[in-house]
Amino acid sequence: MAMLRLEDYEKIIEKCSQCSYCQSTCPSYINELSESFVAKNRLLLIKETLMHERMPYSSKAKEILDNCLLCTNCTQTCCSKIPIDDIIISARIKAGQKGAGGIKQFVMGKMLTQRGLTGVLGKAGSVAQKLGIAAKEIPQLASRPFDKMYSGTYTPEGEVKKRVAYFVGCGTNFIFPDTGEAVVKVLNHNGMEVVIPQGQVCCGIPALGEGDLEGARNMVETNINLLAGLDVDAIVTDCTSCGMMFKEKAAKCLPDDDPLQEKITAVTSKIWEVTDFLQNQGLNMPPGQLDITWSYHVPCHRGWSPTVKDAPRQLLSQIPNAQLKEFDNPEQCCGGAGTFFMEHRDVAEQIRSNRLEEIQNTKSDVVLTQCPVCRFYIGFKVTDREVTHPIKILARAYGF
Repeated sequence: MAMLRLEDYEKIIEKCSQCSYCQSTCPSYINELSESFVAKNRLLLIKETLMHERMPYSSKAKEILDNCLLCTNCTQTCCSKIPIDDIIISARIKAGQKGAGGIKQFVMGKMLTQRGLTGVLGKAGSVAQKLGIAAKEIPQLASRPFDKMYSGTYTPEGEVKKRVAYFVGCGTNFIFPDTGEAVVKVLNHNGMEVVIPQGQVCCGIPALGEGDLEGARNMVETNINLLAGLDVDAIVTDCTSCGMMFKEKAAKCLPDDDPLQEKITAVTSKIWEVTDFLQNQGLNMPPGQLDITWSYHVPCHRGWSPTVKDAPRQLLSQIPNAQLKEFDNPEQCCGGAGTFFMEHRDVAEQIRSNRLEEIQNTKSDVVLTQCPVCRFYIGFKVTDREVTHPIKILARAYGF
């Protein structure tokens, strides 16, 4: 598949068998119980309004497309293997070209392009709130972003097992630098030399999700050119959404014959989520005892790796006395969905309420997830226990 061009997906849309399996995993359908929000019907709407223009792209049509969280659950469920999230993104790109893009697209695209600006997410939140499109629950920024504390190369004591680059997502950089610190220390402790290159920008998934192909392409070009020149065995990230952007979306932001595609292929072949990487490599150092019970909120953006969703379970099972207390539905969406909670506050809060109920019914000391948006959005309401990244628990077991 070439670039995210809506017209290229017509024959793929026709593969939809109307089986309705997508209905069972769609957060907006489960919340609204409206057939309009089921993926199969969104595809029909896109075909009639934006492909063939047999129907007007009305405010209602826009609402139905905007109400998609791009969680990818329907894509992962689809028995016909239709890339539904790519089609939704392509439709938003097309709508933006027709002048129907949302103002949030402009805000997020402009603010995330140059990640190094001081308070970039704070500025985005401030502007968005003034425009009346953001929830009051804007994440609290860390006093110092991660890239002001860590950059360069960190070499472990003793034998170097592997040399890895660390791609630091915006959530870790600006909101949860504690995750980044844990990543560096745990990797070093297990014989990994860690390279943190300067000049990283947002992975591009927020801009792409809003239909801002140009903004996403600029971010992809910056990051790929930066990472492709590194002599490393692997590239790790602690964010499943960043991993998905590199692994599945980056190549689709550029034409097939673009010279950068070769670099994209080289980079994406090395991409790992950090707990998945450690589980795959094996721990050099056995973790110490930790008397803790934990539950695992599986992030929606997990489909790019067959092993990423189970990696924290397998990795943390090696900690003596650490006990997993599973949710009844560990893969249930929390409603955060990148920037979705900003513009669709009521819907996001209703989706989150289902997750919060299960958390309250599951008695554990901590809730773990690899997604920084899930961590923030769940943690904003969960005050009786910690919500954090699995790598933090492993770091704690090592005494960091």
